[in-house]
Amino acid sequence: MAKDNRNQEKKEQKISAILPTNDQLTGRAGLGVFACYLRNISLFSIIDRKFGTIRKSSKGLAITELFVQILSFFMDGTSRHLSWFDQLKTDAAYADLLGTGRLASSHAVKRFFQAFSFCRIYQFRKVLQDLFIWRLQHSKPQAIVLGLDTTVLNNDDAHKRHGVQPTYKKVKGFQPLQLTWGRHVVDAVFRGGKKHSNHGETADQMLIHVVEKIRKEYREDVPLILGMDAGFYDDELFETCEYLKIGYLCGGKQYRNVLDEAADAVDWQPLKKADES
Repeated sequence: MAKDNRNQEKKEQKISAILPTNDQLTGRAGLGVFACYLRNISLFSIIDRKFGTIRKSSKGLAITELFVQILSFFMDGTSRHLSWFDQLKTDAAYADLLGTGRLASSHAVKRFFQAFSFCRIYQFRKVLQDLFIWRLQHSKPQAIVLGLDTTVLNNDDAHKRHGVQPTYKKVKGFQPLQLTWGRHVVDAVFRGGKKHSNHGETADQMLIHVVEKIRKEYREDVPLILGMDAGFYDDELFETCEYLKIGYLCGGKQYRNVLDEAADAVDWQPLKKADES
């Protein structure tokens, strides 16, 4: 008599290996991976610490869950209207995709945005910096190469353009200053479009704060190198780098006085690879 296997428990499926593939995640299926990624990095512990007090009632959604849904909304890009949250709220499959049991309505999202004061908006800079330190502690780089640059935001086609200013790229918009590490943003300051790269003391203060944070919370002796373009070609900024004892590379126009200074220098030293023997 053949064995009856119907009552045998199904074996649990386990991941045996992670390998490259030519297949691609299409549609909104990738949002599940994105939401899982957000929940498994150190982001939400930081967000809960910085913005947890926004939640006024325990009946409402947790702040971290609101962030998951709003960031997924931005990543999806299907609609730019907050009313789209009301349609998503009726989609049980979307809730399963994000791994949440409750979706926010458009009214809840509006109240969440209205709760942000200027001081709380400033906290986002600290979120970026704390997440950067977490990445350093996780990856443990032997040297850190930072980049300092601006990003021009083109708002010419926007219907509402409050506060826009003309930029050097001949569009009206904004020009935030950003400090980056590879593909990650370390710090950012939102600024008007007419603010040039090294406007005021913003870049100096940003560097001083981030470098001190790296040496205090990661490693005091880690080598730091800063890359900049010609927009930051300024003696005062170079003096800041010298004060911080960090290496720096900066592009610049070949002015005659610069060429003469280089030609007359007698203390050039060749850069050689360290002897590995």
